[in-house]
Amino acid sequence: MEIKKSIRVILADDHLLVRRGIRKLLEKSSSIHVVGEAGTGMAALCLVQELKPDVLLLDIEMPDMKGTQVALELRKKHVPVSIVIFSACDDPHFIEETLRTGVDAYLTKSETPTRIREAIRRVSRKYAAIVPLLIFVFSKIGWTLVQAGNGLSLAVN
Repeated sequence: MEIKKSIRVILADDHLLVRRGIRKLLEKSSSIHVVGEAGTGMAALCLVQELKPDVLLLDIEMPDMKGTQVALELRKKHVPVSIVIFSACDDPHFIEETLRTGVDAYLTKSETPTRIREAIRRVSRKYAAIVPLLIFVFSKIGWTLVQAGNGLSLAVN
């Protein structure tokens, strides 16, 4: 019998109330365990390097540095963490720019709890985490989703 490893997550958002709510939402799943929280980008960088989570759920707007800066720094240092940007912004061009920084997924804060948990599960397994909003967004900017192995890839039209 195979024992399932829980997915270790760090939450990074400058709003304590948001972090607490997301923690409760995520921990309703027995397969997801929040191992740390950060209120700034710098704290997120330090925690990821210290705690070595599977997934970083990262707000785009942090007081000291943007979530994309955090993501770029982690990628530059080759830190093996899946990064999910969690933002209120649903502008297609902003999402496109954000995805180009090497993040694994982009979720809006209007997503359902089920979709957020599923996206975390998928990126932790290195699968694409595409939600319906992104399918719409990609179509608006001329991208198409194509099946690629266990996940999806983007093709520019």
